Amino acid sequence: MSSGLNKQDDPDARAYIFTDTQLLGRMVRFMLEYRKLFAIVVVLVALGIALEVALPFVLRQAIDVDFLSGNLQALLLTTILYVVLYVIQWIANYSTEYLTTQIGQNAIYDIRQKLYSRLQVLSQDFYDKSASGRIISRITSDVDRMSELMSGGLISTFAQVFIVLAIGAVLFTVDFQLAIASLAIVPILLIATLLFRRKLRHAYRSTRKTISSVTASLAESISGAKVTKSFARERINIENFDELNRADYESNVDAGKSQAMFFPSIRLIGTLGVVLILWIGGFRLIEGTISLGTVVLFIQFSGRFFRPILIIADFYTSVQNAFAGAERVFSIMDEIPSIEDSPTAIKMPEIKGRITFDHVSFGYLEDTPVLVDFNLDIQPGETIALVGNTGAGKTTVVSLLNRFYEIWEGAIKIDDTNIQDVTQESLRAGIGLVLQDPFLFMGTVRENVRYGKPDATDEEILKATEVIGARRIFENLENGFDTDVGERGGKLSEGERQLVSFARALLADPKILVLDEATSSIDIYTEHAIQKGMRALLSGRSSIVIAHRLSTIVNADRILVLEDGKIVESGRHHELMNKKGRYYSLYELQIKPRGIQAQTQ
Repeated sequence: MSSGLNKQDDPDARAYIFTDTQLLGRMVRFMLEYRKLFAIVVVLVALGIALEVALPFVLRQAIDVDFLSGNLQALLLTTILYVVLYVIQWIANYSTEYLTTQIGQNAIYDIRQKLYSRLQVLSQDFYDKSASGRIISRITSDVDRMSELMSGGLISTFAQVFIVLAIGAVLFTVDFQLAIASLAIVPILLIATLLFRRKLRHAYRSTRKTISSVTASLAESISGAKVTKSFARERINIENFDELNRADYESNVDAGKSQAMFFPSIRLIGTLGVVLILWIGGFRLIEGTISLGTVVLFIQFSGRFFRPILIIADFYTSVQNAFAGAERVFSIMDEIPSIEDSPTAIKMPEIKGRITFDHVSFGYLEDTPVLVDFNLDIQPGETIALVGNTGAGKTTVVSLLNRFYEIWEGAIKIDDTNIQDVTQESLRAGIGLVLQDPFLFMGTVRENVRYGKPDATDEEILKATEVIGARRIFENLENGFDTDVGERGGKLSEGERQLVSFARALLADPKILVLDEATSSIDIYTEHAIQKGMRALLSGRSSIVIAHRLSTIVNADRILVLEDGKIVESGRHHELMNKKGRYYSLYELQIKPRGIQAQTQ
């Protein structure tokens, strides 16, 4: 099952591989983790069923015996018994509802936690093909749909089934002929339910898919608000969102139509049972072959018999809705990471800093290689700069070093240790990665700097920011280091966000440092201000710098020019400039426009 999931790119298509039995079984297993509470609920449900069956008999006793005998004392005792039993039933039902809600919410907590944990270990290629909004929809709205079923509804539905079976058995012991008449409509109810089953399931699947698209569009529009405004795309985006919102509206209306037709039909069929009891029971009462108390008992049992059926039918729509969410949730839980630690994986030995790419081949798509027979040897403490046009393979090199993707052929080694032989956690703990677009988390500047080293002291934080020349910048913020950065660091400038990421990397003290076009978001003034700090950051570490501004890498130990996944030039800045090859052309393209611009100012 799981292997099939990885072969499909459509997350919604991957979800539709479960049967109802599988979905129900998996949800029940989560609930059975709380066996003690579950056992108490089973006892309470059994007590409630026994009282549900007993109460109509007490009522028949009052009608057929106490009323006819005229014994007020007996009638009083019967009345007291009826009230006592009813109160006990209320207590049992209340306790059942409370405990089942507790069991369900515990199970939902476990499901959401397990789902989040699974998302944390899935490989990068999963996120490459899955929209963030759709993933958020799984862990929020889809789990919420499951909560409606598991917080009492599932156990309650099973209880209703046993109530129906118990009442059906009792009816036959009281009067076989009237029991047959009462239960004659059950086959009609089953047929009606089966007819509506497929339509309801399809309708609720459609609603889950459309709301997922709405969520994805909303998340994307919020994240890209600045780009939207810069291109004046507001009106077009509103129109696009209207299409998705309209599709969600129409799918929910269709589901409502199916539901609106389902419930009245079930209630109408249930009413036919009462009609049969009144007609046949009344006829026999006139004949004198049955007592009034027995007819009343059957009418009471009819309500008790068909009410659970109506509850089950009513809850059936919630079941279909929950199943539509559950199959999408479990599809992610079953997703297998494309990269997993081997059973014999060890913790990364202490890193000295040598990095070797040994005949490495890799591509993101099958039969479309990005790197072919790629070789690179970086010495401990050496700073390597990768330059080249977009798509040359620069980011791919550092992604493979972090083992975000699995190579096709060859080997990547750190100090002669194959990175496939160590745990991913220990590998990445020794590599500091600073991205072109630094991601900051909700919280303060201090918390984001401390992200890679949670136990860092305030003194260590100050020292790290001092080294990169950012301490004064952060201290001058509104609340200093306790300034709230906002969502994704939106309250800080691009340069300030990048400085936070530099400080974060330095504080973690990695032995290998990767700067993926890390100064492209920093203005010239800020870039000049942190050059000293950059040298401190790179000092004593093996570093790979993906250069956007070639002026920032002139002091690199080696500059590698990549083209179509291959190294076409290698050397120091002055060596490559003297060659007047590809690097020279790239450098001239950047420097000359600046010179022309300076002359015109």
